[in-house]
Amino acid sequence: MNTNTLQSEFNNTASTDNHANFGFTVNSVGYKSILPDEHLRRDSQIKDIRYHFKKGRVSNQFKVIYITKGAGFVSFEDGEELRIERGMILIILPNQKYQYYHMTETEWKEYFIRFEANPVYSQLIRSLFTENEQIVDVGFNEELVRLFQRSIDVVRNGLKSSQVYLSGILLHILGLAMAESRNKALEKKEMQIAEQAKIIMNEQIFSEIDTHQIADMLNVSYSTFRLNFRKYTGHSPAKYFNDLRIEKAREMLCERTDSIKEIAFKLNYSSSNHFSSIFKKATGYSPKDYRCMQTGESSE
Repeated sequence: MNTNTLQSEFNNTASTDNHANFGFTVNSVGYKSILPDEHLRRDSQIKDIRYHFKKGRVSNQFKVIYITKGAGFVSFEDGEELRIERGMILIILPNQKYQYYHMTETEWKEYFIRFEANPVYSQLIRSLFTENEQIVDVGFNEELVRLFQRSIDVVRNGLKSSQVYLSGILLHILGLAMAESRNKALEKKEMQIAEQAKIIMNEQIFSEIDTHQIADMLNVSYSTFRLNFRKYTGHSPAKYFNDLRIEKAREMLCERTDSIKEIAFKLNYSSSNHFSSIFKKATGYSPKDYRCMQTGESSE
């Protein structure tokens, strides 16, 4: 073992202390801490440590790994290497071939729990943490660190009914991971809706489309669309769309090819007076004064 590596794995010898273990059997818990090694080159590290699936690192247990320091890569059988870093949880399934390694220039620390699950929970975990969801970005979460540390204390101190206690801790850890995974997926979907809406607004800036129609195009209710859009842009859809139209009006006024009335018509304002009022409120200048100011023409 590298002299910079601190590792402790505590086996739970009281695995049969209580059959009421919530469907889990926790076999071991632990942590690994590796200090930076500036003398190791990444190329040689990969050559030495990269996983060879024919030889296989395979376990008949589940394993939950929580990374609290550092960065590295993980690969599963027949899959590409994926970057992992502080704040991520890895869910390793029984009989799954895998390998992960850290970047030597940074300190690495992880907590882990090895466990078995009854058929019902085993199927549930496999369905929740599918192939594309075995890496969960939960961020740096103090509650998770405390749960892993507590599981180590329970096994190290040989507490009575430890299996029941550990099963409860494990359920809590898995619950937090699942919740964060779903929250991240929801946030990603919400962000994508906002980005799609912004693209539609840019593409339809000369059309008569309004923000309610954009919500319909995205298959979401207007109230949900408005709430999510404001969350990710800081503005309501209507204000954002109007700001785009004002910006486009600025460009058109500088080009001097269209009259103010034509610009108002092309941007779907109800009248040139309405356009002038909205433009002045947004910029502090009337369209005529703005054009003169940009082109150097006299307003007289």
